[in-house]
Amino acid sequence: MPERPDLEYVVPILAKELVGVEIRAVVLQKPVVLRVLLPENVERLVVGRKITGAARRAHFVRFGLTGDPPLEMIVSPMLAGRFSIAKTGSKAPRDAAMGFDLDNGQTLFYRDDVQMGKVYILPKDALDSVPGASKIGVDVLDPKAFTLKMFMQLAKSRRDQAKVFLMDKSALDAMGNAYADEVLFEARIHPKTMVRRLGDEEIERLYKAIVNVLGAARKTIADRKPPIDEKIRDFLKVRGRPGEPCVHCGTKLRKAGVHGHDAIYCPECQPDERKSAFVDFRKVKGG
Repeated sequence: MPERPDLEYVVPILAKELVGVEIRAVVLQKPVVLRVLLPENVERLVVGRKITGAARRAHFVRFGLTGDPPLEMIVSPMLAGRFSIAKTGSKAPRDAAMGFDLDNGQTLFYRDDVQMGKVYILPKDALDSVPGASKIGVDVLDPKAFTLKMFMQLAKSRRDQAKVFLMDKSALDAMGNAYADEVLFEARIHPKTMVRRLGDEEIERLYKAIVNVLGAARKTIADRKPPIDEKIRDFLKVRGRPGEPCVHCGTKLRKAGVHGHDAIYCPECQPDERKSAFVDFRKVKGG
């Protein structure tokens, strides 16, 4: 999915291109992605309305729409969703799920070749209607809000695995699969480590890794200025590289399942400390 560093680059471009333009037509290529939370069809609801803004909320993109009542279009890109803007009348991308023809001669496409993402049309500020959108955690790139002290307190209250914790958008804004792996690799913590077992020094390493990894990724993407439909991952150190040598020690990177997600990690740099907690009683004298 597009993650926070991607969206921080893409969303301002969408805002610059789209704010103030009017929606003239809607083309729905893949109806499965659309969720209309009002008793009208999508064309009647949005055609003739202007886009008032584009903003990121965790891994959602919010578009404000004028009219009475004011509406929002909230996009949850999920695994493969992305945006592109093209001249109206040009051939739609093969993976286009929805297209919005605009009065500036352009078409905004929401693209999703696996159709896991969702486009919600709903009343303004009705975030409770969108799964996962209402409660968003602390902004990890806001130095005033995201302090080591608050992160220590938050981490010590968790009873889940490290990767699950990092990907919990209601706790932290925000990481997905890719950057959770990168942060854990930077912090030298195994993805299945129980957060409650982390000591203060490990929590501090994790805190610094979150800030450094996401901050550096945001800068890298902004500096390279890719097309908004292109997701850059070639600078990541572990994600997408199972079986390749670790950049630090040369050990082959491994893949593990973590609560329905996969995790890529280095078994040498990120040892599974859980193993040391097990005792083989068959080998204990008298057992």
